[in-house]
Amino acid sequence: MYKNIIKADYLQRSRSYVFLITLLVSIYMAYSFIPGYDSHYTTVRVNNFIGKNNSAWIGHVTAIMASTFLWIIGFYLVNNSIKRDKETGVGQIIATTSISNFGYLLAKVLSNFCVLLTITFIIILMALGIYVFRGESGSFDIIQFFMPYLLATIPSIFLVSVMAIVFEVIFGNKTNLLNVAFFFLFGIIIAKTNGGNNPGLEFIDPLGIKYLTNQMVEVVNTISPSSTHDVSAGYLFSENQKKQYFNFQGSVWSIFYVLSRIIWIAIGFGLLFITSKIFNRFDSKTIVSSKKKSSDLIINRIKTAPKEIQLSKLSKTNLQFGIFPLIKTEFLMLIRKGPKWFWLINFGGMIALFLMPIKESYQIALPVLWFLQINRWADLSTKEKFFGTSNFIYASFNPLQRLLTSQILAGFLLATFLALPIVIRQLINGNFIAAMAIIVGSLFLVSFAVFSGIISGGKRLFEILFFAITYAIINDVPFVDYFGGFHQDFQYLIIMIVVLLLTTSFLFRNQEIKNQ
Repeated sequence: MYKNIIKADYLQRSRSYVFLITLLVSIYMAYSFIPGYDSHYTTVRVNNFIGKNNSAWIGHVTAIMASTFLWIIGFYLVNNSIKRDKETGVGQIIATTSISNFGYLLAKVLSNFCVLLTITFIIILMALGIYVFRGESGSFDIIQFFMPYLLATIPSIFLVSVMAIVFEVIFGNKTNLLNVAFFFLFGIIIAKTNGGNNPGLEFIDPLGIKYLTNQMVEVVNTISPSSTHDVSAGYLFSENQKKQYFNFQGSVWSIFYVLSRIIWIAIGFGLLFITSKIFNRFDSKTIVSSKKKSSDLIINRIKTAPKEIQLSKLSKTNLQFGIFPLIKTEFLMLIRKGPKWFWLINFGGMIALFLMPIKESYQIALPVLWFLQINRWADLSTKEKFFGTSNFIYASFNPLQRLLTSQILAGFLLATFLALPIVIRQLINGNFIAAMAIIVGSLFLVSFAVFSGIISGGKRLFEILFFAITYAIINDVPFVDYFGGFHQDFQYLIIMIVVLLLTTSFLFRNQEIKNQ
């Protein structure tokens, strides 16, 4: 039973377009983990020191980047397995079997783990290719190359596989809260990981990368003794910074570090066991109760005497083929989605945009505020398929020109409204170009959401990529700056991308309507 669940879930995921796109992105990202000596960016460095491309350095750096990368995209790639079983009715069938809650959740965790392990395997193959074509001459140290993956990356992706199931059980259908909770959890983990070189942090780091970076610091300290050597990990762009290369021979594998990684795996099993106690096992009592209440209400209505209807007194319907009622409807659906109290957080974010220093508003407040609306953007163009109303909607008058356009405009209005405080600040300062860059960024955000939904047929692809883009912006990566936070020079390119995204979206949606 367990084997069948794992196999079916893995095959279902691995055969999806989202998984294929994620694999292609992973191949490119893995290639970029080890930049060339003449590149204008680095991924892991200790102050100005960068390791030479030997097997130990390539293995450590790619394992560090893979652990972070797979937490960013992995969670959003695998966090819908229970929901999918519920929607397809498979969960109700499983609920009648003898499999325990813990066994079912463990099978889901292992299927998630297999998906992420496949991506890890692709990254390892790319790292081996980089060593063959760009590595330093010398013997290949198989221990120093593979041990970082074994001790850091693999336990890390097991933990994110567990967290995806735990969050899904706890938050259920409240996907907005789920996304926000994981975003802040990941932010806290990264902040603690980068919080100095305290040796104690090595053993409480769920990603397992702190120990590896501290080993690099120890080597650099033997070359250039200093108490200020800090490790920077990520895509770090600096054209004028002088690089110094050192020979990194690998890590000394402490037994305490190995035990800490085993303990983290045990913590994952513990969290899963606790979660199994609160898992409702697709309990349908609430659904049956609500249906019974609705049926009783219908019976009571039938028993009441029907009133006479006078056709002459009914108001006449006015046909409206304009787009403005549709824009209003789409906009109201966007702002009403999710709990009402969540708008208190949104208004707090808008106030922060107005009061925070301009740099922090661009780099932190605005991308986070837009990310908090991920549940609104993600199904902007796919909710018809989810609710099964596409046949009805596509048969309406000009569904392409009216419906898709209204969805784009409604999303654009919401994105612009949320960013209005910083737009006003830039206009007051006379920076018209910066204000227009934010508006162009709003249009790009919505266009990207619509394009991702139409191409993939769901919201998973957008959630993965949008989280990665937001994380990159917060970490000062300039080439993902779609709203002019670092450079307004990119806006001409962004406008061209917006035109391309919208054109492709309209063409694919038109094809869908014709094939309906």
